[in-house]
Amino acid sequence: MNRYELLPLYHRQDLNQSCINLLNQEWPRSDGSREHSQSKSCRLTPPMSFLFIEKDTDRLIGHARICLLPNRPTSCWIESVIVERSCRGLGLGKLLMASLEDAAKGFGFDEAFLCTDDQVIFYERCGYMKCDPILHSTTATSVFPVTSSSAKGSFTPSVSIPSSLSCLTTGAPPPPPPAPPKKATTAPISTVGHQYMCKKLT
Repeated sequence: MNRYELLPLYHRQDLNQSCINLLNQEWPRSDGSREHSQSKSCRLTPPMSFLFIEKDTDRLIGHARICLLPNRPTSCWIESVIVERSCRGLGLGKLLMASLEDAAKGFGFDEAFLCTDDQVIFYERCGYMKCDPILHSTTATSVFPVTSSSAKGSFTPSVSIPSSLSCLTTGAPPPPPPAPPKKATTAPISTVGHQYMCKKLT
């Protein structure tokens, strides 16, 4: 019988504080910020967080999150993968990834992407290959900037001047015309220090 199980955070919200503490081992943030992030992924469909738990002790061992990818309905994004420091080097990271990939396939995903700073060798051992950068949830806001006022559904408010005031001129030169609107630009995806990787889920 497997000693470990992967469960949605949604089913083990009693471990949310332990999960926050675990994530802050690697990526320190305030509890409030972390709770806000966790609340958005405390779901039963992606984007969702998973907890990797030792059954006998009910101890939280690891965490990972599956997210959706823009314009890639059959692919998912994996992030926030972590194993408790005292449990590393025991093969639990690979077991966590295998369980996570099984969960991803259960949602109909056939490909997984991720990004790492210093765990390329680990993910290669899990079957991942280096790939070009892709758009994912944390880059979407920079790659898709706010559209200009000419976009569908937007409007430009106008102010009408009463006719009784239209003749009250002082001879002063008219105000300069408004500056032309800035063109929206697409920000490149930052890849400094990051390696994107992918794997076919079969």
